[in-house]
Amino acid sequence: MLEQHLITVIIPVYKVEEYLEKCVQAVCRQTYKNLEILLVDDGSPDRCPEMCDAFALQDDRIRVIHKKNGGLSSARNAALDVARGEYIAFVDSDDYIELNMYQEMMKVNQQYDCDLVLCDCYKENESTKIIFTHDIREGYYDKDMLYKEYFPTLLMTNSVDYPPTISNCVCLFKRKLIEENNLRYKEGMRFSEDLLFGSQAAYYTSSFYYMKNKAFYHYVLNNESVTHTFFSNKWIMMRSLYEYIKEFFGNVEDFDFSKQINISLLYFIYNCISEIKNSDMDKKNQMLEISMILKDIEVREMFKSLKINTLNINWKLKIITCIYKFKILPLAILFK
Repeated sequence: MLEQHLITVIIPVYKVEEYLEKCVQAVCRQTYKNLEILLVDDGSPDRCPEMCDAFALQDDRIRVIHKKNGGLSSARNAALDVARGEYIAFVDSDDYIELNMYQEMMKVNQQYDCDLVLCDCYKENESTKIIFTHDIREGYYDKDMLYKEYFPTLLMTNSVDYPPTISNCVCLFKRKLIEENNLRYKEGMRFSEDLLFGSQAAYYTSSFYYMKNKAFYHYVLNNESVTHTFFSNKWIMMRSLYEYIKEFFGNVEDFDFSKQINISLLYFIYNCISEIKNSDMDKKNQMLEISMILKDIEVREMFKSLKINTLNINWKLKIITCIYKFKILPLAILFK
């Protein structure tokens, strides 16, 4: 009975020759067998397109989509447009999963019939592996429980950190949830693509289950990935993401997300300024870049309305936040 529900597993592929076989084999060898596996070759310039085609010859559950390079969001959207599964899962092609991941998540669905199931993950590199979990309770949430317990951290936590659904790869979505609410990734975004999609899905969901401390996903820290690469226009993209967040969550009527919207902008400021200070730019150009961020109209409005002492952050970060708020640029450069 557990095997009757088809899961579509979406794997975007771009310049991951070193990791791809391990990733695909981990999905193909799942103890839950009723899978549709969509490999999306996002115009990869290496051997990945040929590798994808070879995998498809070995396993008839695999379909390959070849497309021009458009980024992770574009690749995921291309797969969502043709997905046939009752449930949707995502795997990044430089990561891998435990062989019983979908079996265990579907056991939860068999009992609770959830729109969204979330597990934990390991963050690892060659020398370390740590479990990554979230500060919400484990177990089942109906809609009333979501409003009371989950929505206060749905978009951004009070400790100025990403919410539980920040990695869509640890989520199992009911496809009906995605299609009925017209959920798609914002194309052109190279950072935090999962944030808006995951938060919108969590907002629309009627039932949710968190498998706390059940780490089935292995997030491999790849220094060549977009997440770990400096981009000079990162603030422009993060600022655009903030606008999408504000447009959606600032206009819902059943919950006040205004503080979380402000905290999301503050998080983007932390992230972008930190990368600027750790870049190879000279101090003068660092000062100019940081000044541009801190003078932004939306940033100034955020600092006016957000009370720093209500944030659950350490004293050092509160000092840094005050420095940003009052635009004390020499100290902004000095503090790491």
